[in-house]
Amino acid sequence: MVTMQQVADRAGVSISTVSFVVNDTKPVTPETRERVLQAISDLGYRRNTIARALASRRTRILALIYPLIDHRNHNAFIESAATAAREHGYNLVLWPLHSDDVSTEITSLIQAGFADGVLLMEVQLDDERVQRLREADAPFALIGRTRDLEGIDYVDIDFERSIETAIDDLAALGHRHFSLVVEDWSATPLAGYAPPIRTEQAFRAAIAQRGFEGAVFRAPHQAHAVSTIVDRVLREASATTAIISLHDEVSAAFVNTLPHRGVAVPADMSVVAIASAPTLAEQLDPPLTVYPGPGGELGRRAAEALIARLDGRGGPRVQTLIPCTLHEGGTVGPARM
Repeated sequence: MVTMQQVADRAGVSISTVSFVVNDTKPVTPETRERVLQAISDLGYRRNTIARALASRRTRILALIYPLIDHRNHNAFIESAATAAREHGYNLVLWPLHSDDVSTEITSLIQAGFADGVLLMEVQLDDERVQRLREADAPFALIGRTRDLEGIDYVDIDFERSIETAIDDLAALGHRHFSLVVEDWSATPLAGYAPPIRTEQAFRAAIAQRGFEGAVFRAPHQAHAVSTIVDRVLREASATTAIISLHDEVSAAFVNTLPHRGVAVPADMSVVAIASAPTLAEQLDPPLTVYPGPGGELGRRAAEALIARLDGRGGPRVQTLIPCTLHEGGTVGPARM
């Protein structure tokens, strides 16, 4: 591995001069800079990231914070955010956050200088983590939305538009009686988790505006609760002809279980999933109709918004909503007469 001393010897300068050029900490004459840069090119020298960080007081690291309680697959978010960070000369590290000591962990992360900025996932409507980041004056961007969005960079799924689109697509096939199933986080530290709350609010508003009938069911994560939700819907909302689910396990349960209850999919009941993944659809028979979550785009845009702040690029706050679009499967059909 080529050392800074070897570069200095090749360029005929001191090692400190090489450091000034590499880390851009002090001016040097154009001729000297050119000799150092040529030596770096000739020898294939690569700057030491840690040394550069110490000199600039920047780590070039972004921390992606998410709660340990969350059990879902974040690969699309993480991969896209990491790629965007790398393209701009940053690295992404994952920082799982213990729900019982949010204040201490956020303070440690920022004040100890482990990262230049934070990407925050699984955002709650009133999120203590956002408050701590503001108090620490830390650069951050959200993948999600809080209730108070003043002065915050965020990207999120447009749950309101997505649910309206799903209802209208089903209504075009004659459906007028809907049931929505969302995840129930009420007994967990993520009680204020925004997506199911926003989705339920949008569902109720859209159903009322269109004069349709709608019921809402909240399904906890326990296996027995997921397995019984199908029977609850059939018993408590028997007129339902279309299920809209924001809960992957429940979506699969409906497709797999309804035929065993004498309800054909989609002849008797249509089933769609919101903010899900096509990979889930392909595992079911018939393939599930989904409105996939744009995880990759969210991760990339959030990382780029944060990096723009860190690199001193001005402009208005990034506040972007991206709707889910239809990925056709085999679980949607005309409403039964």
